[in-house]
Amino acid sequence: MRRVVVLGAVGFFGGMVAQQLRKFGIAAQTASRRGGTDVQVDANDMASIRASLRVNDLVLDAAGPFQARSMALVEAAVDIGFDVIDINETLRYAEGVLSLAPQIKRAGIRVLSSASTVSAVAAAVIRHSGVTSPTKVTGFLAPASRHTARPGPAASLLRSVGQPVRVLCDGRFHELRGWSQSLCFRMPPPLGMIRGGVFETADAAYLPRVWRSLRNVTMYVDTNVPGFNALLGLAARRPGLHRLLERHVRWAGRLTRLFGSSAGGVGYLIEDASGRVARHAIVSPKNSFLAAIAPAVLAARAILDGSFEHRGLVLPDRHVEANELIRFLQANGITVLELP
Repeated sequence: MRRVVVLGAVGFFGGMVAQQLRKFGIAAQTASRRGGTDVQVDANDMASIRASLRVNDLVLDAAGPFQARSMALVEAAVDIGFDVIDINETLRYAEGVLSLAPQIKRAGIRVLSSASTVSAVAAAVIRHSGVTSPTKVTGFLAPASRHTARPGPAASLLRSVGQPVRVLCDGRFHELRGWSQSLCFRMPPPLGMIRGGVFETADAAYLPRVWRSLRNVTMYVDTNVPGFNALLGLAARRPGLHRLLERHVRWAGRLTRLFGSSAGGVGYLIEDASGRVARHAIVSPKNSFLAAIAPAVLAARAILDGSFEHRGLVLPDRHVEANELIRFLQANGITVLELP
């Protein structure tokens, strides 16, 4: 049997990955750079990776924040010969993985990057929408902040505030200041209207490689915490406030979990050249965070049972079949809706 290793298993999302794998009868080994797990490994350190991981492992990578990650794990996977599934959401890391695509293919391994809400869920929703040649995709994320505001995700969010971020516009990357623009989207109950700040996303790297017609990709994130959107909007204009929040990210996370919402979800506007607009939403009063790890877990199960046929760098539309993902989400109390 193949060894399954979950990196970042002491974190919220890594712990959820390990838990969901166990529900499928998959006994995963937990891993962390700090120890206290089955395996101790630093995903940014090549020597640590070589000492801990081996050929034919299946590694599920939830060791965020991915903005701070090197390409060491994927490079080691190429050299050693193990498969990787990650839940990366960042554009820079996605571009690094894409740059290694020829080596990944030659090694004969599998790398499924951004097997998460960004970008596998987005790809599944586009497939499900029936829009065959999308030209514009806009995502709106409202995380279940009472559960997800942990140090890694919080640091990932704060690192974009007031900093240069890139969005795909008219087929080219344009630089904006993170959280300098906002946009509203009406989600189904219990969320209602959300207002997100502009955020950099791996969708801008991956989705146009699936749909060549796609020229515009943007994501907006609502913190889903009363008053915190306004605070981040102010921090985007006041570097001193931004630095203060970064220095106290753990306290900010604790306050967010205290006052944040248990409900969460993600919405999509999908447009084509004819002007057709499809609106879809994924929402739950308490379990929306499972969408972030569902593609990785389902892909791992398929690899282990021999039903996953793809190799090389696998683009997000092939991580999981759309109907299978929707069934999994619905079975876990997460509603998938087409909106008027």
